[in-house]
Amino acid sequence: MKLIRNFFYLFGQGIVGIFRNSIMSTASILVLVCCMLIVGTFGLIAKALNDNLERMDTLNVIVAYIDPSATNGDIADMKAEIEAYNTGITVEFVDKKTGLERLKEEMGEDIDLGMYLSEDRLNPLPDTFEITFEKAEGAEALNNFINNLEYISETRHKIGLAEEVDRVSNGMMAIAVILMGMLLIVALFVIMNTIKLGVFARRDEIAIMRYVGATNAFIITPYLIEGIIIGIFSACVAYGIQYYLYEKVITDILYSYKIETISPFINSAVLVGAGFLGIGLFAGTVASGISIKKYLSE
Repeated sequence: MKLIRNFFYLFGQGIVGIFRNSIMSTASILVLVCCMLIVGTFGLIAKALNDNLERMDTLNVIVAYIDPSATNGDIADMKAEIEAYNTGITVEFVDKKTGLERLKEEMGEDIDLGMYLSEDRLNPLPDTFEITFEKAEGAEALNNFINNLEYISETRHKIGLAEEVDRVSNGMMAIAVILMGMLLIVALFVIMNTIKLGVFARRDEIAIMRYVGATNAFIITPYLIEGIIIGIFSACVAYGIQYYLYEKVITDILYSYKIETISPFINSAVLVGAGFLGIGLFAGTVASGISIKKYLSE
């Protein structure tokens, strides 16, 4: 029973501390919210871009056209050579009939290709390899290797676009991390000063608590709770704003740039919520702990 009373007392003191320094607490929350929104917004935009580009089948694919003179044995040997070139490469052989069927599906009713699917008409398409690579880095060298194979007549690819996408995505995330780091440092200092003001306001009460035998843990806990509440509340506010921004603002902006395949916020809700909560708890706990520990050591 005493443990429960102590918990509610310490929790109440943590809440009182927030309202005692309402201006600094508000500043802490605003800085943390901005920090979370920057990371969340950049991350969601980068994810939307990657999701759309992953649906573009030819972005990370090299299509190699096989010379008609190649035998089945030659095709098997080339496939093995390409697969052995590096890890993370998938090679699919697409015969001319399958290629024509795919083209028919893509073209729909725009053009009638049914005549070429019959046995008595010559299929004009060549056999191909579709080589899928995981990373744009090294893709140009892979393309050169494929072009030098004996029975490969030519290749088609969008390696330049894939490399550009990687650069944009990595650049966006780098900017987000830098801005987050800067704002997180600011948030830590603001929260630390908020806690210090609370400690200073209660310095006489803390001195009395020490005289009567209160432990450091009992003295520290309300300030840790104060920092944790600030962090959790900031995460909740940032999460709500992020949801609104994504559904009402970011989605419209992406649509305006012809990025039409955008996953709903619910698909990233858990990741965003966990990230915001982690940032909030980290900032609140670390700042509170450093601030009160420094005071008690004086």
